[in-house]
Amino acid sequence: MVNAWQMNGEALTYALVGGLAIALIYSIYTDVRYRLIFNRVTLLIALAAPAYWAATGGFNLPEIGLHLLTATIVFIFFLIAFRFGAMGGGDVKLFAALALWWHWIDVVRMVLYASILGALVTIVFVMIHKAKQQDGKARIPYGVAIALAGLWIAGERIFNHFT
Repeated sequence: MVNAWQMNGEALTYALVGGLAIALIYSIYTDVRYRLIFNRVTLLIALAAPAYWAATGGFNLPEIGLHLLTATIVFIFFLIAFRFGAMGGGDVKLFAALALWWHWIDVVRMVLYASILGALVTIVFVMIHKAKQQDGKARIPYGVAIALAGLWIAGERIFNHFT
């Protein structure tokens, strides 16, 4: 038998993941169009994570600590990539904000997915750059790969629930 809190927790989980999906799709749009991931969107993603923890039963001190530690490690790792010019600051913040949402194993998978998707995004945007015969190096919107990887993990949370 399902009690009222479980039903409300599930509804809240779906609403939060739906909101996350909207924010990630918007980030894909802005990264492709402007090569920017807006801080306000990343901040909303980060601030919604504790509500997701509460809705999914992960709102206890050890879990919170693990989420914060994982996000900090992700932030530092990609901050180093930013310092070497491998990615933009918005990409780093988006990775860290998403790392707040998931268990560390899912975060590792998300980074792996983003790496694979990032290679595909790079190929597509280099081809577009060459086809348009533009000068200079192609500017790759890596936030697209990060957001798609986040959507992938979010989708697993929803659709694996039914298996």
